Amino acid sequence: MLNNQIKTLKVGILGEPNTGKSTLFNTLMNKKYSIVTRKAQTTIKKNSAVLVKKNKQIIFTDTPGVITYKKNINRAMYKEASNVAFEVDVILILFNIKKDNIENIKATAKFYDKHEVEVIILLNKIDLLNTETFYKKVSLVKSELENKILFSISGKKNIGVDQLINYLNKNKKFINEKPFFEKDLSKDVNYLTEIVREKVLENIHDEIPFNLKFNLDKVHINKDKSVTVHITIHIKKLSYKPIIIGKKGENIKKISILARKDLEETLNKKFHLFLYLKTLKNNLKMQNKEKNNDYLG
Repeated sequence: MLNNQIKTLKVGILGEPNTGKSTLFNTLMNKKYSIVTRKAQTTIKKNSAVLVKKNKQIIFTDTPGVITYKKNINRAMYKEASNVAFEVDVILILFNIKKDNIENIKATAKFYDKHEVEVIILLNKIDLLNTETFYKKVSLVKSELENKILFSISGKKNIGVDQLINYLNKNKKFINEKPFFEKDLSKDVNYLTEIVREKVLENIHDEIPFNLKFNLDKVHINKDKSVTVHITIHIKKLSYKPIIIGKKGENIKKISILARKDLEETLNKKFHLFLYLKTLKNNLKMQNKEKNNDYLG
């Protein structure tokens, strides 16, 4: 470290929805920074964290999943993800080796070729394949993308991740920059609301859209170092309310308990979590006007 600087490498994690970007991100950090659910496009904002090793720092950035070779994409998410390609030194492009075919992989790799940044191909979820299928798929990708650096990994099972980190440490050019200081997650607006959003998405029906709005109303650090958090869930349709609340409030209670436990286990602090539900009038004149506001749990 020189003059309060440290050798730095910036790495972006990109790929289609449900390729395991956030799972890999959490595995790299050995801590839960990004939420993970079964729903596509769970990640809606980029998220950065730092891995410090051997007097070097690698700043990894998780991004929303976008399908780059299709016309109908979410423009906001596309911008959020694509901008990262201009901010980093290396791009990791993830593919679901079980589901992605070679044409999709080639099309996505070609899309990122126009960016003046090194691209590394990650074939993720190798734990879902038997040995014969694994070798066939990897051999096919290698033959089609001979000029690309390729790693076979499982972010969920932590297979091949250490080899990836070692490769970056030994083979990439690090530049002296200021140390990356992470936010206090116990007071971070995005982190706290994302944990609640994860539990909501895991415990609601598919007919409710993934882009529900979550607002951190208040966070307070108590004298005993515990954290009190008030979060409002905004819904556009009144019909969503009984689905989220559940019979006799059982579902929202479950969501609150799971979110609180997750926060406590990850951050090693006691949390008091209060959730509210707001129904908004969905018309042009009254858009964003409050119609209903209930404390749920």
